[in-house]
Amino acid sequence: GALFLLVNLVFVRKIALLVSNNSQRVAVASIFLTAFYLPLINWGLQGMEVSIQTLIMSIAVWRTILAIRNGKFPLDVYFLLGINTFVRIDMAIPYLGIWIFLMAVMPGLRRKHLLWGGFILALFLGSQTIFRLIYYGDLLPNTYYLKMTGYPILLRITRGLYVWWNFILGLNPLFFLVPVVALVLAYEQSRGLLALVVGLQMLYSIYVGGDAWDDMGGSNRYIAFVMPEFFVLLACGLSLIKNFITSTVEKIRDFHNKAGRYILKYHFIFLIILGFIQFNSNNGSLSLSGLAFIRLPMHVEQNRESVERALLMKRITTPDARIAITWAGAFPYFSERLTVDILGKNDRTIARTKMRTGSGWQKLTFFHPGHLKYDPAYSFGELKPDAVIQFWGELEESEPYIYGKYTNLVVNDRIYYLRDGSEKIIWNKFMTKTPAEETQ
Repeated sequence: GALFLLVNLVFVRKIALLVSNNSQRVAVASIFLTAFYLPLINWGLQGMEVSIQTLIMSIAVWRTILAIRNGKFPLDVYFLLGINTFVRIDMAIPYLGIWIFLMAVMPGLRRKHLLWGGFILALFLGSQTIFRLIYYGDLLPNTYYLKMTGYPILLRITRGLYVWWNFILGLNPLFFLVPVVALVLAYEQSRGLLALVVGLQMLYSIYVGGDAWDDMGGSNRYIAFVMPEFFVLLACGLSLIKNFITSTVEKIRDFHNKAGRYILKYHFIFLIILGFIQFNSNNGSLSLSGLAFIRLPMHVEQNRESVERALLMKRITTPDARIAITWAGAFPYFSERLTVDILGKNDRTIARTKMRTGSGWQKLTFFHPGHLKYDPAYSFGELKPDAVIQFWGELEESEPYIYGKYTNLVVNDRIYYLRDGSEKIIWNKFMTKTPAEETQ
């Protein structure tokens, strides 16, 4: 992830130079804002897909700009964007956007774009779909059914608008408007392309209701990987502002003093530093304190706890034991045990149930993707896991399937529930009494 983010800076520079008439000022500012944007760093280093998405998108945007200026057909762009759909299938959104954009701005090659762009998109999406049908028996990914079905679409969109507006407030609306104004005052096709990919991802984030961690601050995963393009546009806009201020100040006869010279020389740097502080300043985990390592990075404590729980369960259960959890990531990997995924990311039965909803005005922002489908009767009552180490929702829903059927084990102030009579629990690893005696 770190390597992908570092290499991405090379292509951010290439893009910035192309869209700014080789302005080193714009290039350096774009690299600086991208390199030290904490949400992008966080999502890129958390083991998620954002780092490789970011790199592929930057390369594709750079190659698209070159193709438009050279008038050559960019077959490699379509393959790059197609590969990105293997990373995440919803990368079909920027693929479609760039495909349509190329057909619009290159009329002489429109037929070629139409045929090759359509063929390559069908090849990548079609191959995934065929594999999915053969292997899983499903037309779409399990995550689609989990996050996009069983919830009113309007309530999902209102939540998406809510988190998008919070994102804009975090950026500062004035900084958000700078690229827009720059685009209007100095429109050029390459800048239009950057605005298109950023705008599409913002609309997509709104449509899907945002991400599960939008309260952490900054851009979510759907927007973070196109933030380099946003920063290039921002740097172009701030450069226009610098030119305007410089020309205005130079017209003021009495402003050629020391203060005036400092303003002329350093105000662009000041605006970039101000932007850097603003973009990384919020009330969530992804803030300046995190960037400076004053506070631990996001989920460090929870990840440590997941690994500790996993190693304990690996020690006291047999390899064929099944364990119910909500954080279905590090735990299954390190425990090497079958897992009952309470939240359904890996459970097609849960993924196809209806989502829980809020009440009253809370409904407008209640949507929490991937965390609103759960069924204790199925996960605990029907699947009967040998151990339960996490719950979700109201505890009262799970009580009938846990109490009287599972023995409590407390280790380091954490409670583990072990199914009475399970032959997959190695009881003598941690107690000398029988489960019933230990419970008493």
